[in-house]
Amino acid sequence: MGYVAYYRVSTKRQGKSGLGLESQRAIVAHYYHNGETPTAEFTEVESAKGIDNRPELQAAIRLCVDGGHTLVVAKVDRLSRKTEDALAIYSQLNGRLVACDIPNLDKFTLTIFMAIADRERELVSIRTKAALKEAKKRGVKLGNPTHLTAKARAKGPIAKRQSAIDEYRIVNNYILTLRADGLSYDHIADQLNDDGHKTRQGKPFQAMTVYRIVKRNGGGD
Repeated sequence: MGYVAYYRVSTKRQGKSGLGLESQRAIVAHYYHNGETPTAEFTEVESAKGIDNRPELQAAIRLCVDGGHTLVVAKVDRLSRKTEDALAIYSQLNGRLVACDIPNLDKFTLTIFMAIADRERELVSIRTKAALKEAKKRGVKLGNPTHLTAKARAKGPIAKRQSAIDEYRIVNNYILTLRADGLSYDHIADQLNDDGHKTRQGKPFQAMTVYRIVKRNGGGD
């Protein structure tokens, strides 16, 4: 019996470029520093929503259940961001789950870790929704900053440009808040996409996009 590695990125571009995957593989390899190689590796390009809709994860779980292997992820948020999902997987595997970012993982530790992370996201979401609500009052439509309400468009190009700037500033602040709360670039991109935000080009956010925004605002590590 060995271990099965599961890696996940949230966008096709990340999957093709290896962005995010390489760091996850490096973390798992470092955890198993004695050189032990995985029995199998599964890679998924999918958002964090709905573990039932992730065939690679389900295949990895089945292999672990059938072969008595341990499922390993670099970070627990690659598995799921929902407490109930993480605990369901833990139960299916009879505790044979390793998250490299949570030492000595057991059911109690997993529950506490997921609950704290869940609460932090909830608080960030509350603060952000309040800011976005105020922006909507000024005619800003959430999503692509170039797609404004009819009311905003009627105000002319100057108002349209100001509305776009307003939302861009709010989304930037959202990103910086999430980063200050300790969320990874991958995680922040997932959160933005889950919330329905788009880049200025109307595309989904990626980890590298988030990194560049943080760096432009004086952060980045």
